Amino acid sequence: MNGYAPSATQSRSPPLYRASHDPTGPATLSTTVVHALADCMGVDVTDSRVSLYETVDPDALDDLFRPRYDGTPRAGGTLSFHVHGHYVRVSGAGEILIEPPARR
Repeated sequence: MNGYAPSATQSRSPPLYRASHDPTGPATLSTTVVHALADCMGVDVTDSRVSLYETVDPDALDDLFRPRYDGTPRAGGTLSFHVHGHYVRVSGAGEILIEPPARR
């Protein structure tokens, strides 16, 4: 994954996929979300089902949680959206939660 692998764990009950984004690492938040989705879906990251463009603008997602102009982190807030039936919730603290469609 070229250094962009999210730190992720998958709980068995309920089936909720968790990943975290390191804002000091080389990957953007949107890249981490795409990799987490691919892992959760069990597909290659280049699979067309993993694209965010139909749901959320990746650049806007990155900008939303980018540090403030003075360098302080934007730790508050969340953004939720659906990608191919997967409910995705991203927090300002870098937590990514993905709920597969089977749970709903």
